[in-house]
Amino acid sequence: MPRVQIGLLAAVAIVALRLAVGLHFVWEGSAKFEPPKPYSSERKPFSAGFLGNAKGPLAPVYKSMVWDADGRWRLDTESMIAHWNAYGDQVVAHYGFDDKQADKVAKKLEDFEGRYKSFRGSRRDEIEEYYAQLDRRDANAERPDRRDLASLRLHDNRIDTDRNKLKGEVLPEIDRMSKDLENDLNAIATQEQWREHGRLPIGYVNERFGDSVMVDRWIPWFDITVGVLLIIGLFVRPAAIAGGLFLLSVCLSQWPGSVGAAPIYPQLLEMLAMFTLAAIGAGRFAGLDFVISGMRRFCCPPKQGAEA
Repeated sequence: MPRVQIGLLAAVAIVALRLAVGLHFVWEGSAKFEPPKPYSSERKPFSAGFLGNAKGPLAPVYKSMVWDADGRWRLDTESMIAHWNAYGDQVVAHYGFDDKQADKVAKKLEDFEGRYKSFRGSRRDEIEEYYAQLDRRDANAERPDRRDLASLRLHDNRIDTDRNKLKGEVLPEIDRMSKDLENDLNAIATQEQWREHGRLPIGYVNERFGDSVMVDRWIPWFDITVGVLLIIGLFVRPAAIAGGLFLLSVCLSQWPGSVGAAPIYPQLLEMLAMFTLAAIGAGRFAGLDFVISGMRRFCCPPKQGAEA
């Protein structure tokens, strides 16, 4: 089958498209490396809001990926204390603490356990009200009529606002406790231990594979890697396919025609551009894929008649 010849202008357009998409991916990935929030040792979270706002038939799948969306794990005394104790053991092993330092860790853990239980006791009424509203929300979600009537949707939105207000009054304090515990336990290390081992983040209670916490960690590197590969024209086909599938997942999270779905035209256009670059094999034009292909033909020339 004869190869299709592409003119100079078309080749320039392909290279320009590849560079534009690649630069956009690098910019998006770099923008996600923002300074951490005041009460978090991690970079600024971004995926929880995106996943939590999913619309359409796949919305339950996306929303299930949000880490501790309702704060149930952070409000569960047993889960939080177990998480903090496990972190304390990790700190001791990470720095190689001696017995005296390990005793300080145990004392801090005991103090924070008391602080946590005291806080929950002081906010018992708010927490009980919050759990009641969660149960009410889940019960309403089982009723199809509430999704079809605009007046009921507005009423549910008001309920959501009240519930989120309670959530905002309780969960940030628990997050602050975790951050304080992280600071206090890392401060037990000597300067030499700090220099040798580095700070140990506390992480999140009940992290799961594929949840929003993991997405926050990996997507910036994914975006930058795909973007750099496109810019230099290396492994363009797999990079473009991976980027296109990622954008497809973004489009599916806002199912067209669903109530409240956000417009996805920019993501759709960039997804089609990605698949086009993959289909063309855009790395063959002013990219390293052309160099690698030439080296392969030079080192391992096709057998006579193989292209016939």
